[in-house]
Amino acid sequence: MTIREHPLKGEFDVDSATWERTEREDGTPGALEIGYGRNGLVALRMAEDPDGDILIYTKDEWDAFVAGVRDGEFDPETFEEEAAELEAAEQATAAESSDKG
Repeated sequence: MTIREHPLKGEFDVDSATWERTEREDGTPGALEIGYGRNGLVALRMAEDPDGDILIYTKDEWDAFVAGVRDGEFDPETFEEEAAELEAAEQATAAESSDKG
């Protein structure tokens, strides 16, 4: 039995978890596997290295992540838009500071 422990979330039994491999849009196997533990924890690992590092999530964290993916929060375009907004806000703050100084 292979147990991975997270200091805050508890133990994740790698061997008894139900693992699913992700798929790419074209239906070919993806690079990640998602493991569902009996205790409600969810893990993410590289499919090519099942004995390597894993990320462990609570059910609520996993649900929030999946909702974010579905909502496009992690799409490259979203990051570009947010970066542009952040840069504009920083420039505005810098301009206000120089006007006061």
